[in-house]
Amino acid sequence: MHEVLSGAGFDTVLSPDILGQMWAKWVFIASMSAVTTLMRGTIGEVADQPGGIGFATAVVAECAAVAAAAGHPVPLARLDRIRADTTEPGAARATSLYRDLTAGYPIEGEQIIGDLVERAHRLDVAVPLLELVRLNLRVYQARVG
Repeated sequence: MHEVLSGAGFDTVLSPDILGQMWAKWVFIASMSAVTTLMRGTIGEVADQPGGIGFATAVVAECAAVAAAAGHPVPLARLDRIRADTTEPGAARATSLYRDLTAGYPIEGEQIIGDLVERAHRLDVAVPLLELVRLNLRVYQARVG
């Protein structure tokens, strides 16, 4: 598969830890989605407010704790990058989950946040912020159908 995709016109990397890479990507997407959807703003809009960076940092910590408990801790350098991307003042960054939500479309809240919360429960990891995000997204999804 790597050989086939290597000539497709985009960068490819053959990872010895594909599951770990997938978990790191999930931590990134869930963190960004949780911050932007609960606060109804871009990363920068949240980071620019008092308490915004602390909130985003706590969300990243919860997501990373679930990955670690599942046996796939995010490497420190990658976790630092996720933290930086999720707390950057002025950044116009947001996820597709946020864009769908703000446009009034159905969302993938259960797939991105809900599944992570369920895994946290099974692994006995406290995720109060992610539970709040999940509830918020469920209320929204019930409204839009």
